[in-house]
Amino acid sequence: MTISKTKNNTYRLRLYIPDEAKPLLGISSKLYEKTFKTRREAKQAELELLTKIDKAVNGDLLSPFDNKRDILFSDFYRTIWWEAYKAGQTTSTNKPPTIVTVENTERIFKNHILPMLGNYSIHFLNQNKQLMLNLMTAKANEYANFKTLKSYVNSIFDWAEELEYIESNRISKTLKRIKATKKIQLQDAKRDEDLYLSQKELKAWLEAINQDLENGDLTLKDYVLFYATFFLSDRKSETYALEWRHINFAKEEIHLTQALNKYGTVKSTKSNKKTIFKVPTDLITMLQAWKVQQKQELAQFNIVQTECQLVFTYIDTRGNTNKPLHNDYLNYRMKSVERRHPELTHATPHKLRHTGATLAKQAGMSLEAISEALTHSDKLVTQTYVNTSNVIPMTAGTLAYKNLKD
Repeated sequence: MTISKTKNNTYRLRLYIPDEAKPLLGISSKLYEKTFKTRREAKQAELELLTKIDKAVNGDLLSPFDNKRDILFSDFYRTIWWEAYKAGQTTSTNKPPTIVTVENTERIFKNHILPMLGNYSIHFLNQNKQLMLNLMTAKANEYANFKTLKSYVNSIFDWAEELEYIESNRISKTLKRIKATKKIQLQDAKRDEDLYLSQKELKAWLEAINQDLENGDLTLKDYVLFYATFFLSDRKSETYALEWRHINFAKEEIHLTQALNKYGTVKSTKSNKKTIFKVPTDLITMLQAWKVQQKQELAQFNIVQTECQLVFTYIDTRGNTNKPLHNDYLNYRMKSVERRHPELTHATPHKLRHTGATLAKQAGMSLEAISEALTHSDKLVTQTYVNTSNVIPMTAGTLAYKNLKD
């Protein structure tokens, strides 16, 4: 019997589902089983299910996905995926994306993904792997940040599968086969020498910075900002977030505990690391001089300098005083130095970080020590910053030959 009475005086319905009917009914198991309070309810459910099975076997039943299959990629992104993404539901991470990440994601969809896929339906794209392969390959040839773009597209189809807009994400394997061609080309075109300043080039930069300070072309604040970023070899966002309480003048130490995002909001450092750096006396002396001058400048605006005061701030284009530095503030100052000294090799704050790592390696510092100094979590990441060849004191062949002679 398909309906039986249980010990709890309820009625259990059990029906075997033909394999050809399971996908159309949205049932994965071969045996359908459900309990009802009364025999009448169980009998009604049995009749409805048998009718659906008959229609499915005869090809008269629509798939549960058919009423959703015509939704456009662009509509699914805007009405279904976007809010779930901002809530952190589309990924396995513990936290939802930050405001900066959300803004970057929205820009990638607007400029790249929606113009490419927006007018196709989710179902059509999922069924046409060759079309997806062609479209995404073309994008990989022109867009360097293709890896991120690819992950967003795959997330769309994973979420469509989760919410049963499609039976399964059929393009996932196809996407994995597409290489980030443009990024690979750019990386291959780079020379190691272009990623860092040589000792001679660095010396020229330091001389130019010192000269600009003496000539009044560079403020003391910008001068100290450059040297702080150079000596720490940190991320500029971490230098921007320094407060006076993070600087121990007596011990000549700087505590890196936070960073600023592009909106000037304090956030944790990468990987939530907190690091204490021993710094040279020269930098401590610069910071002491700047602290005295900053106190005088802030007093002109009736602002009292406290230990929680950011070490580096500026007056923005709207005339707001004591504002956190703009994300590209140091980049702009370094460009102005280059314009005054055209003989200089082009450099950026991030290139200073590469420079510190590379010159330290050339001076004999171990990769482990450099990795710790750069606050990296993985030495493999550090290797991308050390743009110099490994120096091997003795080759394996030489050692073997020497042992033969002993």
